[in-house]
Amino acid sequence: MSEPTFPVVVTAAWTAARHVLALDVDADSDLPLPAWTPGSHVTVRTPAGSCCLSLCGHPADDRWRLGVRYRESGAARWLHEHAAVGTSLEASSPSNTFGLDPSSDNHILIAGGVGITPILAMSLELAERESSWHLLYIGPSRQEMAFLDHLRGVRENVTLWETSLYGRPNISALVSDWIGGRSTTLYCCGPAGLIESVSSDFSAHDGPRVISERFTANTGVSGDFEVELGRSGGRIRVPAGVSVLDALEERGIDVPWSCRAGICGTCETPLISGRTDHGDSLAGLTRAADVCFPCVVRAVDDVIVLDI
Repeated sequence: MSEPTFPVVVTAAWTAARHVLALDVDADSDLPLPAWTPGSHVTVRTPAGSCCLSLCGHPADDRWRLGVRYRESGAARWLHEHAAVGTSLEASSPSNTFGLDPSSDNHILIAGGVGITPILAMSLELAERESSWHLLYIGPSRQEMAFLDHLRGVRENVTLWETSLYGRPNISALVSDWIGGRSTTLYCCGPAGLIESVSSDFSAHDGPRVISERFTANTGVSGDFEVELGRSGGRIRVPAGVSVLDALEERGIDVPWSCRAGICGTCETPLISGRTDHGDSLAGLTRAADVCFPCVVRAVDDVIVLDI
């Protein structure tokens, strides 16, 4: 059971950086677009499938701004090849699993590549609030770093790191002066390697809280296992290489979903028992121990029991 969507139309399309397409979309009706907060993403449906895209404009804008990195197949490729002013698409309502921490006095934002998309919206919001914040934006070169023009008004809070010029950054050294003695939250969005490095560097209990989001799923533990349906009864075998979500759908069991990539959290399902492993991008967020995400979860035990 896919997430409900509504029609939107492209109102502007341009190249934001090498391999990155920027789109402005508006509701294809008289109704306004749903409200959103920095860190939100939406699912965009195309004739070639769906993809999750972060909203990267300002929440007060009357249209949504999206950044799409080119992929060799699927919805991202279709958008790069076909999206233009007037193109009709379907989009979900915004969802946010990567929002700003209201309890934090200080915010450090780290973006790698197209990971700038949710981070950009956070930057604009923090600047408007006159909060304490700093952004480290990492990319191969300026030509491949999207939306740099959007950061001109806050450049004193932004450090750009071009790996083609400076090599791999020592992130802990770069951000150490920004932490100070304040209550700090560190937000990281980008490739899995960047997130793992940041999480490792700041894993100490007295360090800043780390919240992360990435755009690809890591499938975690492999191998066959069984899912027991705790509420409706029965068991389902989940072979290696098949997601729990796919296995449930094959048996006619509907679970709400959006991204199918461990990103959005739409398919969150209560876990009654059994040890699980998530390689999903929600791993950097606070997550209850008694839930799982069927699109990416794997079982550590031979059987896990879900409240379905």
